[in-house]
Amino acid sequence: MNKIRVVNNKIIPCNFDGIEINDNKIIFKKSGNYYIDYIDSDSVNLNISVLDGLCINLFEYVHVNNIFISNTYNISDNGILVLDKFCYNNETNEVITINLNGEKSSIKYNYSSVSKGNDRTKINIYHYGHKSMSNINNRTVARKESSNYFDINSYVDNGVKDCYLNQHTKIITLGESDNRINPNMFIGEESTTAIHASTISNIDEDCLFYLMSRGIDYNTSVKLIVKGFIIFNINCDDEKKREILNILDLLGGE
Repeated sequence: MNKIRVVNNKIIPCNFDGIEINDNKIIFKKSGNYYIDYIDSDSVNLNISVLDGLCINLFEYVHVNNIFISNTYNISDNGILVLDKFCYNNETNEVITINLNGEKSSIKYNYSSVSKGNDRTKINIYHYGHKSMSNINNRTVARKESSNYFDINSYVDNGVKDCYLNQHTKIITLGESDNRINPNMFIGEESTTAIHASTISNIDEDCLFYLMSRGIDYNTSVKLIVKGFIIFNINCDDEKKREILNILDLLGGE
């Protein structure tokens, strides 16, 4: 997996085949698997483009202190971006813009996070191309006394035909926390297929009962459920998976 590092809010120059980097702009010119690591950063603005007919698998790992992220993703004709992201920061504020510019352009956005402060996520998805597709999957574990606000907006104008929109956001709470999900779909075209689901809940009691009935203690049971919830929503390499699992090992029932 080709690793791109963002250090002190700037992309460190690299010479990977099939990538053009100019300041904080990334143009993918060859299909493949890529990885962005945010290091010592607090305000990042990336502009990422996927050219015609490419399939890009991109994993983003954000584990810093406080961070503001304002990223834009542009996808051209028949381009596919599978974007997996994990966040665990004191506070996270994100404004994500996704432009489906081409016919049959596609985004699958899988976001997993653990919240321990005040996290704000705004995702704007613009369907400009006919038959474009967006699948937005958010999974957050809310620690005690944290707050999480999701504002998700999908747009299709009249005349943009046969688009598919899916939003699915789920928050699991560990103790008292403030959580809100605001799913919006602004659709002006009747040929659009649109689906959304939003859930805020405690740990599933049936799963918890099943694990504890097998002799697993309460805190370990909670950790197993949380690990499955977070890890199975994203795809990353073994090294990052171990780091994420180590973070999740610190969590308990709270």
